[in-house]
Amino acid sequence: MSNPIWPVVAENLAEQIAATQSGSVYLTQLLPHLPMSIGLIESALDGMLCSRVAKERVDGLECYIFVDYLDRPPQPFLPLRCVYSDEPLEPEGRTALSQETRSQVEAELEALAKRDPWPSFAVWQHELVYLIGNLPKPVQLSSIAGHCRLPFKKTQERLIELQKRGAVRFDLDTATYSVAAMPYSKEAFRGNDAFIRKSPGASREEDELRLVKGLVGSFVILSLCILIAITGKFPFPILFLGGLMGSAVFIWKVFKAPPKPLPELN
Repeated sequence: MSNPIWPVVAENLAEQIAATQSGSVYLTQLLPHLPMSIGLIESALDGMLCSRVAKERVDGLECYIFVDYLDRPPQPFLPLRCVYSDEPLEPEGRTALSQETRSQVEAELEALAKRDPWPSFAVWQHELVYLIGNLPKPVQLSSIAGHCRLPFKKTQERLIELQKRGAVRFDLDTATYSVAAMPYSKEAFRGNDAFIRKSPGASREEDELRLVKGLVGSFVILSLCILIAITGKFPFPILFLGGLMGSAVFIWKVFKAPPKPLPELN
């Protein structure tokens, strides 16, 4: 069985980005091009650490430093060829990967998802990084939570997680969040998000929230049926049976509802 190419793709991408940034590259700068979790990216890049590649915290963010490119002047990262196969990229392409390379990487990631829960992390990591990078500055918690598909409290918890692992910077004086500069377009995010959500594990948190919503709604429906039976003197068995059927329909609709779309960014 051949070795997977996704770690090599991540390594090549990181090195090519670093070559345009005077030797430095940050974890989140790979996300627009790779539909995977920050943990997978970090594991791939950690495998490169040696005398020519170092890892350190720079202004609160985890940074990989490629010594060979320290003297190069910074320039925009505008790849014309695939970072793995060296095939020419389509002019309107949204990533640094050719279609063939991306398809192979996605197939490997789908297989990996059967034994590794990476999609359950990637789905909210991409969303939060995309929002922080694209919302009008300064970006505060209320602004992120107002656009995020996660509840307010869960959004705050996830931001703390990203801050601890050096993916997101938090300025205590201004209470604002930021990420390493990078273009993460709406089209790129939608493509990555759609692929990640193909894995059942990606919707674990949303399913938990749906379950809570369904149970609360069912409790309200049954309580109303009992109240009507008592106050209106209607036959209790009929109302209770109707309440059970109504609860079942409500729960089914909650779980069948499509994922909440992200609000349009101003």
